[in-house]
Amino acid sequence: MTLDLAAESLAPARSGWARFFRNRAAAAGLAFIALAVLLALAGPGLYSRLLPAAEQKYRDGVYQDYAAINAGPSARHWLGADDLGRDQLARLLLALRASLAVALVVEVINVGLGGTLGLIAGYFGGAADFLIARLADILFAFPGLLLAILVSAVFGPAARELAGGLGRLMLVAAALSLVSWPLMARLVRGQVLALRQREFVLAAQSLGASSAGILVRHLLPNAAWLIIVAATLDVAGVIVNEATLSLLGLGIEEPGASLGLMIFKAVGKLERYPLQILLPAGTITLLVLAFSFLGDGLRDALDPGR
Repeated sequence: MTLDLAAESLAPARSGWARFFRNRAAAAGLAFIALAVLLALAGPGLYSRLLPAAEQKYRDGVYQDYAAINAGPSARHWLGADDLGRDQLARLLLALRASLAVALVVEVINVGLGGTLGLIAGYFGGAADFLIARLADILFAFPGLLLAILVSAVFGPAARELAGGLGRLMLVAAALSLVSWPLMARLVRGQVLALRQREFVLAAQSLGASSAGILVRHLLPNAAWLIIVAATLDVAGVIVNEATLSLLGLGIEEPGASLGLMIFKAVGKLERYPLQILLPAGTITLLVLAFSFLGDGLRDALDPGR
């Protein structure tokens, strides 16, 4: 009986993958994201090792090659160099790593905190639901990006002194997480409210299953599709917001690299050096499209109501 209940509760999450891979846009988005992750992890080191050991410094994304300031593509700098002579492709790969790292941290917090609080609020209701809902409402009252800007501006100097560039990176992630989890909690709460009256949940309760067991074995698997889709779609917004913070000087700082910082440094150079701004802007556009296509494909594939 228990096995049948578990199988019934897991059934919606196991269906729909064939539909996903028939969606060409979603499959292309997944392929591009996989390529982006691979480039972010291995790209910087591999790109520099294509040069002799004595010249690898030219592609570390930090070294300033004064002979190549604002230079176009060449054998040493495949996508040219910026106004300080730093390799554009190397910095783009480092920026891609930073943006994906921020998105990963934000979504881990978003799913962990927002998903957990949504499950608790939806299943137990009462005082727990009231407190979580009011906390979410307080955060919803502030414009999301404005709140992230405020947090970054106030705590940015302390984060820089504490852990340098890494501290600033984590602060950006924390600031964006602060404005992301309430929506996740609200979505999961609504799903759990609908699920907790289903037969398999009532049957598990009648068999004496604990609340924790019901949450983990029955409600969470059924809400997993919603959590996955919401987190995937949210990544696109996180990438844009991280770029916005860096563009405003509140995100990752020099000598670090981020897509927003690269755009900020290239503002005003579009006519003379268009590649310096088109590269990071185009990367952001492709990432946002890829995650949007992936999220739409996952929603079509995993939503049991479709």
